[in-house]
Order: sequence, then structure tokens, then C-alpha cells
Amino acid sequence: MAGPRRKSPWVFLLPLLVVGGAVGVWLWQRGRVDAASETPLWTVTRGPLRITVTEGGSLQSLNPTTVSSQVKGETKIVAVVPEGTYLTDEDVAAGRVIVELDKSNLEEKLQRQVVTVSGAESDLAQGIESLKIQQNQNDSDMRKATLGVQFARIDLQKYVGESIATRLEAHAAALDTLDYAGLSKDAALEGEGLQERRKRESEIDLAKEEVARARDKLKWTEELLAKGYVSQDEHVADKLALKRNEVALDQAQTSLALFLTYEFKKQVQQLVSDLREAKEELGRVERKAASSLASAQADVKGKEDKLRLEKSELERIETEIASCTIRARNPGLVVYASSEERGGWMSEDKPIQPGATIRERQPILSIPDPKALGVRINVHESALAKVKTGHTATVTVDAFPDKPLAGKVDKMGTLPNSANRWQNPDLKLYATDVLLENPPATLRPGMSARVEILIEELPSALFVPTPAVTMVGGKPTVYVRTRGGDAARPVTLGSSNDRYVEVREGLEDGDVVLLSPPKAPTSSGGKGGAPANGGARGGRRGGAAPGGTGAGGAPGTGPAAPTPTAPGGGAPTAK
Repeated sequence: MAGPRRKSPWVFLLPLLVVGGAVGVWLWQRGRVDAASETPLWTVTRGPLRITVTEGGSLQSLNPTTVSSQVKGETKIVAVVPEGTYLTDEDVAAGRVIVELDKSNLEEKLQRQVVTVSGAESDLAQGIESLKIQQNQNDSDMRKATLGVQFARIDLQKYVGESIATRLEAHAAALDTLDYAGLSKDAALEGEGLQERRKRESEIDLAKEEVARARDKLKWTEELLAKGYVSQDEHVADKLALKRNEVALDQAQTSLALFLTYEFKKQVQQLVSDLREAKEELGRVERKAASSLASAQADVKGKEDKLRLEKSELERIETEIASCTIRARNPGLVVYASSEERGGWMSEDKPIQPGATIRERQPILSIPDPKALGVRINVHESALAKVKTGHTATVTVDAFPDKPLAGKVDKMGTLPNSANRWQNPDLKLYATDVLLENPPATLRPGMSARVEILIEELPSALFVPTPAVTMVGGKPTVYVRTRGGDAARPVTLGSSNDRYVEVREGLEDGDVVLLSPPKAPTSSGGKGGAPANGGARGGRRGGAAPGGTGAGGAPGTGPAAPTPTAPGGGAPTAK
């Protein structure tokens, strides 16, 4: 059976030749060169115009995961996954080990720290027991001192009675000025003081009775002696008896006086002093107990803090040991930190590899997020007002030029990028992140790419290449080819991109304009003149015309007319 019939190659080439011929005619009509003056010309035609900002950059993850060493000091790499390994979701779920660090020194520290923690726990237990003992001792001392105050108060009440004891306790500081004689005869006096006073008063009364009886007996004896009924010896004996009783009376009276003047006062002062001393002793015991308790509590707290610190150190060592085994946390392509930092602080003779020494917090790997792949570009300050977060963009990767990717502006820098400021201090560029939508798995960070951000799309506009616009007398002007010569015509400009600028007033459909000022003076409006600034002004890539909103900002002479897009092939845009 015969195979399928092969089609002639002319079937494919014929449509291309037709389209190529149409494009050639269109280019000849719009972008022809005058043979006499060799001045490039442009025919103004109304059509669609895309206002875009185009910048170059490189692919990178806008949300990368950096794997760094969490081990204090320095350590060595034991094992690491090969660079370029793509971690899958299955690797993350299985906890695949991507970096293994040396933990032998940490394991030795762990053993020593376990012993240190055990000693700190023992010290804390002893401190707690000492605190309990101190609390019990304080309670015992307080009870003893409190009983001392109570006993001293009871002794005072026992001697003078409760009422006077209360008054004496309240005025204990004024004992020197107290009227003890009056106090001894106070009607409220009770207790041993009253008993002592009454005893001495009773002795005086008895002594007085004895003196009276002895005196009566002596009188009777003297009468009997005169009559001769008693002997002289009996008379002498009665006189001696009277004398003894009078001496006893005098002693009793003296004893009462001494008691009221000295003994009562001394005893009262002694008892009040004992009560005051017992109170002061109670205060001293309270303060001493509080001080001892605070010291014991501080000792326990210090040992608790030490134990907490030692446990924290133990946990830190355990965490560091666990950190020596780094597992995959998210999918993505493994990139060594030494590959990213070559040319910076890390040199090529210290790559990430087994046996390499790394420091604490030093990056080891970078795992870009495949779902957050984008392009970081630098937008010139002249286009900053046009580019907004959320603007759509088309990204063309140099490795896949036939597969443009969709994206959007995700984030813009608030301050100029200072990376190249030392080269050109006047150049203000703002870092801008363009996030790709559904990036293919074939993309790799670091690939060169070009980003075209769509600012505005004009369905029908008159536009000219930016080199056609120059400044004459401070106004944007284009030179129009007429039958009478080249005429300078002021124009009002609108939006622009890196290659074209919209003309809102001053030109009409079909006008032929010069893409560079004429070399010889012409009439303006039929009487052109040389441009006041001596030539056209363009942007960074041929320049945005003055009055436009293109990305260009620095003055410069524009090149020859850029090649426009063929009719039906889409709106002209910066390439």
C-alpha cells in the first residue's frame, strides 16, 4: 500500500512570499529614504499603538527559601545534595535530607550539659529543703518571741492590775515622770503591788496595837510598883517590852515608806521595761525571720534561674544537633550559595561541598519557589509613574524566544537601586518584580529574559517614531515634507513607548515626516528653520520624544527610523 502523498514545498512558501511582498510595499511606503537628501522619511498613518515599557533582566525566584547553618560558631559539611537537584513534593513529604553537618562536638557538649543540669537540679532541691527549714525556724522563733511579750504583759498585770498595766504600757516611754506615790495609792491598783502595800500597812497597824498595849501595861505596872505589889524587875521588863514594840512600829513604818518610795517604783519600771524589751525582741525576730526567709528564697530563685539557664543551654545544644540534619521543607531547584555569591565575599576556592567549613547563619543552599518565579528588572525613574502594580506583562526568555510568557507587576521598589550608583550617581533605577503566571518547569533561575509591561493600548492613534520629534523654541516639533519644502510643525504629544510617540495635534493621516532634522535651513510653516537645540532628542534607546511619557529620559540623537510592524501584524511596540 502506497504511503501518504507528500505536499509540495511551494504550498508553504507561497503564502510567505505573498505576506513578504505586502510587508515590503508597506515599508517602502511608510519608511522610505529620499534619494536626493538621503533623509529617512515616515508616512503618518492612524493605527493601533501599544504603550509599553521594555526592560531586560534575569529569571529568579521572588520567594526563595535560604537554607543556612543554625549551629553556633563554625562547623563542617558532612554531606550535601548535588547542586541542580530538583526537590519534589514527595521529597518534602518524606523529609529528604539535603544537608548533613558535623555534630560530633555538639554530642560531647550534650553529655557534659546533661551532667551540669543534673547538678543544678540537686542544688535546687537542697535549696528548697533549706527554705522549708528556715520557714519552720522562723515560725518557732516568732512563737517564742510572741510568748515573751505575752508573759511580760501578764507579769505587769499581775503586779499592778490590768487597768494600770494598760496605762503603763501605753506610756512606757514616760516612766521617769510618773507619780509612783500616787500610783501606789491609786484606787485601780491591784495585784501584788496592792498586796505588798496592804501587808506593810497591816504590819504598822499591828505594831501600833502592840505599842498601845505595852504602854498600858507599863502604866499599870508603875501603879502597882508604887503600892509595892510588883517588883522592880517586872517594871523594867515592861519598859523594855514597850521599847521593843515602838522599834517594831518604826520598822514597819520605814518598810512601808521604802516600799512606796523605792521598791514599788523599781518593780513597776522593771516589769514595764521587760514588756518593752519583749516587744523589741519580737520586732527583731520578725525582721531576722524576714531577712533569713528572703535570703533562702533568693537562694532558691538563683538556683532555679541557673537550672533554667542550664536547661535552656541543653535545649539549644539539642536543637543545634537536630539542626545539623537539614531536611527539604519546600520543592524547588537546589542552588549552592557559593554559586550565587561568587564574585562577592565568597570566592570560588571555598565552594559548598563536603568538608567545607561554614559559620553560623551562613547560607548553604537556596531553593527557589517554582510557583513564585519571575523577573527582577530596573525601571528608569522617567517610567516610574507609568508602571503600576498589577500591570500585565509579556516575558520572553532568551532560551525560549518563541514561547512568550504571561506575567504581571508584583512589587516595585520605593527607593532607587543603589547597586550601580557608584558608576552613574545621576541614574535612578527602581527594582521591579514581574511575577510569571504558571511558569513551565523548564525554566531555571538566572536565565536572561526581556519584559514588556503593557501600560496602555490605543486602538486608533496617529504616531511617529521618537527620532522624528525635536525641540524648537522649547516646543516639540516635527519636520513635514511638503511640495514647498520641509516645514517645521509644532505638535502636541500624548503617550509613548521606547520607539513611538502619539501625536494628538499638529499632524494628519498621510503626512510625511522626517526622522531627523533637515541639514539645511527651511521655512517654518513653509518657512522652516534649523532646530534651536541643534538636533533631535531621544531617550535611552533612541529616546522618548519630549512631551511624551516614554521610558527614556536622557537626551541623545535618535538613530534611523525603526522598522514598523506590518499591517495586520499587531500594534507597533518597543522591541
